[in-house]
Formats: sequence, C-alpha cells, structure tokens
Amino acid sequence: MEIKKEKFFEKYGITDEQFNETGLNWENLMEIYDDYSRIAHKLEVEAQHIVARFMNIPAAHSVRRRVKEPERVIEKIIRKADKYVKRGISVENYREIITDLIGIRVLHLFKEDWEKIHDEIMSMWELKEKPQVNIREGDGDYEGFEDVVMSKGCEIIKRKHGYRSVHYLIAIKISKNEEILVEIQVRTVFEEAWGEIDHIIRYPYYMDNKILNNYLAIFNRIVGSADEMGSFLQKLKGEISGKKEERE
Repeated sequence: MEIKKEKFFEKYGITDEQFNETGLNWENLMEIYDDYSRIAHKLEVEAQHIVARFMNIPAAHSVRRRVKEPERVIEKIIRKADKYVKRGISVENYREIITDLIGIRVLHLFKEDWEKIHDEIMSMWELKEKPQVNIREGDGDYEGFEDVVMSKGCEIIKRKHGYRSVHYLIAIKISKNEEILVEIQVRTVFEEAWGEIDHIIRYPYYMDNKILNNYLAIFNRIVGSADEMGSFLQKLKGEISGKKEERE
C-alpha cells in the first residue's frame, strides 16, 4: 500500500523543509517501505519463536516482543537521518543498518538473574557484536558488578539519563537467503517500569527539559534502590532459611 507523502508528513509532524534538509529521497524510502511490508508478517512469526525460547528460561519473569510497523521504519529513518544518510541507507542494506526491526524484551525480578539469562542467550545464538551493559553513572550496585560484566565479555556503557538495560544483537534467517537483525534487551521489572515512564514523558520533544530530567533522575535512583532492596531480601530469605535448617 502506497503512503501519501503529505499525509505522512502531517501525521508525524515533518515539514517539507525538514525532510529536504535530511538528504533523503522519498522514492528510495518507498522502496524500503515496500520491501519491509513484504517481510513484516514473517518477522512476527520469528518474534513469536524467540519469545517461546525465552519462556523456557526459569530466570525470565516475562517476555515481550515488538515488530516495527512499516510506517515506523520510514519515520525512524527520517528522524535519525544524520546517522542513516552517512551509511548510505537503501533498500539493499537497511536490514543491516536498522538493528531493531524485531525487538525482544526479557524481564527478570532480581538483578542477579541477569547472569543466568545471559548464559542462555550466549548458548542459543551467535552474537553480531559484544553485549552492551547500559548503566547509570554511579551504578555498579552489587558486589563485583563490573568484574562479573567483564568476565561475561560485555561492554559497559554509562548513560547520562540513567537508562539501565543489557542489549544483545543477533541475526536470524527468515528464508534461505534473507536475514534480519534482532535486538534483545534484558532488564529488571523495576527498570522496565522506569524506562517506559521515561520514554512516555521525555520522547521525543522533551529530551532536554531540565525540570523533567531532574525529577526522572530522582525516580531513577528510587528504582535503583528498589532493585537493591529486592536483591537484599532475596539474600536475607536465604540466610533465614539456612539458619532454620541449622536449628532443625
């Protein structure tokens, strides 16, 4: 189905002047749109298969999937034109450049559960790049955190706005000659709640609003404390259980 340029611009708040400044070509974008529309249904099936594999991991509390809609792919290319134009994005290479056409989010209750999920991911798929552990400045919340991360072959990325999540990039085949990239994010339930609220509040027009950022930073520290409390309670329960067994 063809997209009407004028209606698309109106829907996403894009002016002709803004689009012209990107250096993108609308006809090229429509080639990407048509190609992606052709394979989108295959991606939904593959996303379901990935979710099913994660549901068999005891440490995974819940799993979500998201397959980008064709219109959203075009909107993202325009919004991040500086990045994509430099890489010469086209219908031939957009699948290699846009890494989150399929997004999988794996949630766990306790921070330490990440290690078990990480090991399962590494055993199931070959990664396209090193896993990225995104943390807030000042994190490193449990003992030996950075040592554990480095021993797992991960890269630590410190985020200004407090975003916490571990990202993995894998590739899956959707047919004999077609491959697609999948972004897997692993985070705690508390981190997911903060991330969703942060996204709704700040994205895309309030990214640099100082008032909102200050309050979101406070909220982020509360979330970090909640994760710490969860880990503490889990350890405390173990100690109580151990002492009970000793008494018995």
